[in-house]
Amino acid sequence: MPVALETLFVLPRRASFLGLGLLFLLGACGGGGGSSPTAAPAGAASSPSPPASAPSPTPKPLSLQAQLGERIFHDRNLSGSGRMSCATCHDPAFFHGPPNSLPVQVGGAFETEFGTRAAPSLRYLERLPAFTGTAQTAVADLRGGLMADGRVDTLAEQVKLPWFNPREMDNGNAAILARKLRGAAYASDFGRAFPPAAGASAPDDDSLVTQASQALQSFQIEDPRFHPYDSKFDWVQQGRAQFSNAEARGLRVFNDTQRGHCASCHPSFSLNKQPIVFTTLGYSALAVPRNTALQSNADAAAFDLGLCQSPHVAVKGRVESCGFFRIPSLRNVEHRPVFFHNGTFNSLEQVLRFYATRDTDPAQWYPTVAGQVQLYDDLPLALQANVERNAPFGPRRTMSDADIADILCFLRTLSDGYTGPATPPPPGCN
Repeated sequence: MPVALETLFVLPRRASFLGLGLLFLLGACGGGGGSSPTAAPAGAASSPSPPASAPSPTPKPLSLQAQLGERIFHDRNLSGSGRMSCATCHDPAFFHGPPNSLPVQVGGAFETEFGTRAAPSLRYLERLPAFTGTAQTAVADLRGGLMADGRVDTLAEQVKLPWFNPREMDNGNAAILARKLRGAAYASDFGRAFPPAAGASAPDDDSLVTQASQALQSFQIEDPRFHPYDSKFDWVQQGRAQFSNAEARGLRVFNDTQRGHCASCHPSFSLNKQPIVFTTLGYSALAVPRNTALQSNADAAAFDLGLCQSPHVAVKGRVESCGFFRIPSLRNVEHRPVFFHNGTFNSLEQVLRFYATRDTDPAQWYPTVAGQVQLYDDLPLALQANVERNAPFGPRRTMSDADIADILCFLRTLSDGYTGPATPPPPGCN
């Protein structure tokens, strides 16, 4: 029998915001510079079929800035190669994420360069606040910011990073990009979207690039396709559908501080009556295995340390923030092709099994050298004290195989495009 939502929510019994974090953080086509992988994993170059989704409701008309932003978002000429647009790595048909299962995406003037972090979805970023915290703020209490390390505060700032990254869209400098914008078919739209003051001269290169970035921000905030909130979970919240038994059990494990403890990083409830985004907007250190497919990792002394490499003064030089990466939303998580900041896993079940057995069976996840498991192998030994050890981690396994199966069923209810109660649960999720 389907289960109603109100019977399922259990607030975590402690206020820790560390714990379960399914990280696939910003990188190629949105924030990673770096070297190309030495070799793509088997099957990595394949392109999955676009997932089916429900017809979108008729959206409200976009503002002139957002309409301009949409044209910019799809313009391949705004790249060094002339073949990449924002949509290349953030395809609307793939929930505004990458249309392939590469651990990092290809870019550069000749499309021969790779980033160092997995390309994320751009959905559900509209409420992400600016980075907050001081040098005295505990790392567990830092919040906000975009990119893996929170280094920029707005969507308008964020878009400039891939535009000028030589391993991504590779536009060189503002003058080069501004020249492309002035020559675009929509160039005249800038004056309508950003009316100049009487007698003002035409915007200079930097100002025009800033207008373009602001237009992209408006597009991502205004267009409901970036945040439709139309998953089965939302339908259940609205009283229009019910969870299956397996989905309900999965939510219980998800919220249980002694088992999944997922809600400590991905709250499944709202205290302000806003739609739930399934993130605390904070950071977590999970010690995901090193991805040996990345060429930058061929140097054994090279590490992506996340938050402590951010330019923010709140974390700069603070070793206790090393290994922390931004906790993303879990919406559409079943459709992500790769997981975590380095794209080291390629299935959601694999991710959950990592959480369940990272510390009870580390040899399953980390390399063994001379009979010794190289625990937490993508962090220097001196920084491994930063790693999260609360449930589901630790010396005792807290999630059974049945729990994992149930959580998977629940997480599938977070996918956009639910078509209503007539839609049957996925196989095995009744």
